[in-house]
Amino acid sequence: MEKLLSNKQKAVLAQLAARAYKQLQSYGCPVPSLEEWRHDETWKATGHTDSFTRAAQKDYTLIYNRFAAYLGKEAIRDNTYTEMDKALHLLRDSMQRFETGPDYLAEVVRDQLHLPCTGKNVYDQLQKYAKPEHVRHLNYTVINRGRAAARKMANETGVETYEPHALPGTLPPGGLADHVGAVRVPRAVQDAGRRAAATPAPESKTARGWSGIVIEDEFPL
Repeated sequence: MEKLLSNKQKAVLAQLAARAYKQLQSYGCPVPSLEEWRHDETWKATGHTDSFTRAAQKDYTLIYNRFAAYLGKEAIRDNTYTEMDKALHLLRDSMQRFETGPDYLAEVVRDQLHLPCTGKNVYDQLQKYAKPEHVRHLNYTVINRGRAAARKMANETGVETYEPHALPGTLPPGGLADHVGAVRVPRAVQDAGRRAAATPAPESKTARGWSGIVIEDEFPL
């Protein structure tokens, strides 16, 4: 079920509608009562409801711009981020992280959801016909497949495969690299990197020479 407008959004729209109504009255336009006019305009904007109470988040921009046009205000863009948008975003991120091709995803979608699709239109088909929970399940499938492939490669080659990432919020548990594209890092290089990170850097040189350096006797007592 789609999320409805918040109380704040409804208050903004009601105030904007009242201002637009007064503007029409000042022009001498014949208009019905404010409530009747507002309901009529809301229906014209959304095409499915005449009430702010029953309007969904996706309707906010449509209603706002309808009333704003009467006032000569600039239209606002639709920044609504739906549950499906979030689910598809995470799926795309997992596909990139594990370097999984769209043809594989299309094969899974055809098998699990029975949607006719190819690697070229799989995301469009999901957007049109799937539900967010379907996409979330596909995301788990991609992640599990990617990690299984990474473990297999690590066992066969003796090197670790780090998972790149796009956004901190989508990081899976485990070691990650701060770049895009799977990078095979030999264990010897990893160990050298850890040792280098544990070694403190030399302090900067001052006017009187190096500071903080302790010279130990070669032959301590």
